[in-house]
Amino acid sequence: MLPDYFQFSLPTKVIYGIGITDQLADAVQSFGKKKAILVTDKVLRKAGPATRVRNGFSDTGIRIACTFDNVPPNSTIATVKRCAALGKKHKCGLVIAVGGGSVIDTAKVANLLMVKGGKPEDHMGAYLLDKNEALLPSIFFPTTAGTGSEVTRVAVIADPDHDVKLPFTEEQFLPSLAVLDPELTTSMPGKLTAATGMDALTHAIEAYVDKEWSPASDALALHAVHLICNNILRVCAHPEDLPARGAMLVGSFLAGVAFSHSMVGMVHGISHALGGVYHIPHGLANALVLPEVMAYNLPHRRERYADIAGAMGIAFPQLIDGSRSLIANSRLGIFNQILAPVNNVRDWIETQSNRARGLAAKAVDNFEFIDDWVRKQTAAAAVEKIRTLNRQLAYLTGMPLNLKAAGIDDDLARLDQVADTAMEDGAMLYNPVEPEREAVIRIVKKLFRQKIKPLPVTEDDLKPPQTDRRDQRMKNVFKDQQMLYEVLMGFYETLKDHPDVGPAIHQTGLCVQFVYRNPDGVITIDASGDKLTVVKGEFAGRPEVTMTMDADFAHRFWHGRANLISALTRRQVQARGNIPKTLKLLPVLKPAYDLYPKYLRENGLENLILGSLKR
Repeated sequence: MLPDYFQFSLPTKVIYGIGITDQLADAVQSFGKKKAILVTDKVLRKAGPATRVRNGFSDTGIRIACTFDNVPPNSTIATVKRCAALGKKHKCGLVIAVGGGSVIDTAKVANLLMVKGGKPEDHMGAYLLDKNEALLPSIFFPTTAGTGSEVTRVAVIADPDHDVKLPFTEEQFLPSLAVLDPELTTSMPGKLTAATGMDALTHAIEAYVDKEWSPASDALALHAVHLICNNILRVCAHPEDLPARGAMLVGSFLAGVAFSHSMVGMVHGISHALGGVYHIPHGLANALVLPEVMAYNLPHRRERYADIAGAMGIAFPQLIDGSRSLIANSRLGIFNQILAPVNNVRDWIETQSNRARGLAAKAVDNFEFIDDWVRKQTAAAAVEKIRTLNRQLAYLTGMPLNLKAAGIDDDLARLDQVADTAMEDGAMLYNPVEPEREAVIRIVKKLFRQKIKPLPVTEDDLKPPQTDRRDQRMKNVFKDQQMLYEVLMGFYETLKDHPDVGPAIHQTGLCVQFVYRNPDGVITIDASGDKLTVVKGEFAGRPEVTMTMDADFAHRFWHGRANLISALTRRQVQARGNIPKTLKLLPVLKPAYDLYPKYLRENGLENLILGSLKR
């Protein structure tokens, strides 16, 4: 089933890669020469990400003319004004943001003020700019895996004088480029990693169950749920795990795209109110409120929550709160007794007459209630999964598990203000169930009073999902040119002499020259003559193809870890000559992926073998 109407667009160019901040020249070439303001915060400037981004632009036409690093965890109207004033003073034509949601939202609204002038309050609202009005181009580098602000049209700025958060929504807030580099997220402390991760998970779940769902946002939201649930515990326990951080960063990005199309709901309405009135950090507020709103919505969205449970990896029945199944053992026994004869009945149907088949099929249809019952329990399991996840994150990071521990110290004296503020929040309009003020009060009271304990995390909980995590990047594999030649020349000679690989390469008739950088070297594999030869350094003939690449890339390629096609697209590899003919060589070289680590091991170079291939 499809909605009556939906639209989808993603005008922002997004690039992802571990360490890609150091390779910006090609990605930003289209911006030309520009003066830029860099927006960040003092923590990130001190920790290194801001400096690294600045250095990443050193070989480009973009010059960072000024840096605004005075962004607080919850940006304010005054912050935005000061940022815009600095950018205008230096006549900047580009806005670069390095940080989490507060920094990126500051950059968005400061950009608006730099172009339009006036006060932030003058521009509060949704889609006030004409479609033809342009803001300054912008480039965003998220350092948290949570808000997804690098790909959304939304910004939220605090108005501390009135205890509210001001929403801004404009198509022009979407940046020209978003750079997703997991290495920029490594400075995040555990609590922030947990809170921002739950923020992203909230975006994905609300996008999937809200009124404005669409096929595109559904697909993105469910994959975001999958990535985040498979990696959030691991990245909190092992902050150095770059593939896990990358999965969280991409999950946050996908969730951001999803909710920018489907919007968010009651969780955000309450969280915005808690942030405005009590200054509870947004990600933490979302983490606490999420399971309670899911339970509130559950009767009206069971099918969708069951889908979310599947994306979380819940296989029902399952132990989902650390100690018990949702089904009592006695009930489970009855459940199994009911299911046992079903397959036998279906087999009988297939072998009987048409008449018998029809009668028996009707009887089997009566078992459909089992499927409905399982779906209901699976949907409920999704709620319990979130509660469990919060407890596990508290164990790993010390994340608070109630609003009192989160900072509310007045015994909820301002509860009515929280409820009123929440009910006036625009996010409430998109919730699948009409929000009730009493429900908001009930949820906030429960979250203030609840006494639950952190849940220990086991090694099984921290196991990486069934994906290839072995590619922990090695850098500067070959210490000098001599080592490059010793390793790669020896390996190419091994390929030449191999009874299967050597003749297959020779049969191609190709002459391919590899030009390596860092360290420099040239090796030519010549299959154009009577004999297959491997030549070091200068080559007297004329190669059909010349491949120029970083030596570390070559090392990863021979492990089967580097995609040559994507490398050509990203210009990690430059190729001249008959490329289509050369690409036909790739299937011939696939056996080399197994031979390379074996060759390294046999030559005492086991330390160069990537990841678990060392076994």
